[in-house]
Amino acid sequence: MADQDRSRLVRALESAPFAAMLGLKIESAANGAALVRMPFDLRLLNEGGRAAPVHGGAIASLADVAACAAVWTLAETVRTATISITVNYTGFAVNSDLIARARVKRMGKRIASLSVEIADVSGALIADALVTYKIA
Repeated sequence: MADQDRSRLVRALESAPFAAMLGLKIESAANGAALVRMPFDLRLLNEGGRAAPVHGGAIASLADVAACAAVWTLAETVRTATISITVNYTGFAVNSDLIARARVKRMGKRIASLSVEIADVSGALIADALVTYKIA
């Protein structure tokens, strides 16, 4: 697959219905790494109004999409499926965009392991994740 086609494919991830509902924006993706932003939106919060933290499910989804974008930058990737995702929540995301930085840590013939760090706009770590993908 040509680099230009791969780039279009990675960008298409943000237009998938669920990613679009979350407002995810792939800001960069190349060489096994990706940076994905989830804009602040009241619909992503837990109960409690504007000062409530972002729901953990939205944060986990951000981690998964960021990892997917990173693994799709690699020429060997033709198809993927999430095998597992472990998210460690380290802080509260309140009234802020969230930024996920994903990178491929190890890639074999059928499995890719990625790490993702999610921070708020001030740089405070909100969560980190380990994502494992089946690749073909």
